[in-house]
Amino acid sequence: MDEDMAFDTAPSVLQPAFQEQPRDSGDPTRKQLDLVFVQDCTGSQGSYISSATRNIRQICSHIFESGKLQSPTDLRIGLVAFRDHPPQDHTYVTKNFGFTSDIGQVEKDLNSLYASGGGDGPEAVTAGLAEALNMDWREYASKMIVLIADAPPHGIGEYGDGFDEGSPDGHDPLQLARQMASRGITLFFVACEPALSGYSYATDFYQAITNITSGLMLPLTTADLLTHAIVGSVLENLDMERLVREVGHAVAQRIHGNNESVDDVAKELHEKLLLRNESTKKVVIESIYKDSDEAAHNVQVFLHAGSLTEARPQLKRVHGTRFTDKYLQARHSLTRPTYSSYGLPPRSPPAKLPSSPTTRSPPSSPPRKVVTDFAAFGAPKNASVFGTAVASTPFSLAGGRAAFGGMRPGAARMGMDDEDDEDDDGRQRVELREDSISLDQARRIALQSAWRSAGRV
Repeated sequence: MDEDMAFDTAPSVLQPAFQEQPRDSGDPTRKQLDLVFVQDCTGSQGSYISSATRNIRQICSHIFESGKLQSPTDLRIGLVAFRDHPPQDHTYVTKNFGFTSDIGQVEKDLNSLYASGGGDGPEAVTAGLAEALNMDWREYASKMIVLIADAPPHGIGEYGDGFDEGSPDGHDPLQLARQMASRGITLFFVACEPALSGYSYATDFYQAITNITSGLMLPLTTADLLTHAIVGSVLENLDMERLVREVGHAVAQRIHGNNESVDDVAKELHEKLLLRNESTKKVVIESIYKDSDEAAHNVQVFLHAGSLTEARPQLKRVHGTRFTDKYLQARHSLTRPTYSSYGLPPRSPPAKLPSSPTTRSPPSSPPRKVVTDFAAFGAPKNASVFGTAVASTPFSLAGGRAAFGGMRPGAARMGMDDEDDEDDDGRQRVELREDSISLDQARRIALQSAWRSAGRV
């Protein structure tokens, strides 16, 4: 392929690539979305199950309208619930409710779930992911999994793991993540904090498997932010999918055919997309993690290991807290009880919790605009859990600023510029922005294209 034409994205150039693929009754030119929620239903997850149940209609409505889908059947929702394997839990390992376009049915399915049990720390995450992977995904739909959990899978080396050698079903989550990537399924992980970072390697593991599928890890400090995280990540992913379908064939040819590196191809792709003024939506969730050499090492180990058994001997323990000082201070400030009325002395600050890699790449270009306020999804003004206060309009249009004040994450600013510090009030920030495409997004496009091409060989 001529280098100058390697990223020619005109429809006439790319259409033959689609025509060569196997066809079914689906329409490769129609925008469709298959979205599966994989929900931890053990004892600590009640607030997240309730949040999803309360807001599922608004979530689907906003995805449908903002994603510019044409028919209700263009959006299918799947639900997989998981707990743990016996003897850690004797209720169920997984419940797979399948796909449906009937949002009333999804609401009913969510209403049937409740948080209970769980046994040891790690849960049947791997079994839940295996169920989701093997659902009847439509060939031409955008495919996305949102995993919501506060515990790791079995077998990554956590203390007290009842199945230390891995999932009893024989599945390995690193291998499942690679199968997802080859089938064009993007994994987003909602990290329920601060519980998740109480484990030694969980945040590093989840950062790695979302990287493998070109998804994102979304650290949340309260269930009140769940709706915004889901809708924002879906809308960003739909924009990314559009670009993968435009340039994926040419990108994969450069990587597999010309043996060029993903990073080199991504840099050139980024430049060419900037030249044509390409913009995408970006979900911007401020990280609460600080950088750590050990955590970064662990992410790389999980990324390149063929299995958990291969990865475990190479892992390093992170010393000290995984959280930024700003997050710890905000958490202490917003959760500190008032003791004066009881005549009791104030409590000493909470012990620092165990650290984790950043969840996004270094800063991208300055943001252009915040594109939605999601007012219908506003959480109660006084909602506050573990250092996060939720405003009634969390996606702000005013002056391009977020309604969530500040815990800036050091290296992972995710496009938030310095003027935002003026509104620093210790609350986790969430935005959905329209911005010029970033190098990180170009790399995700290149990686997805390479995986999908390899999966069709």
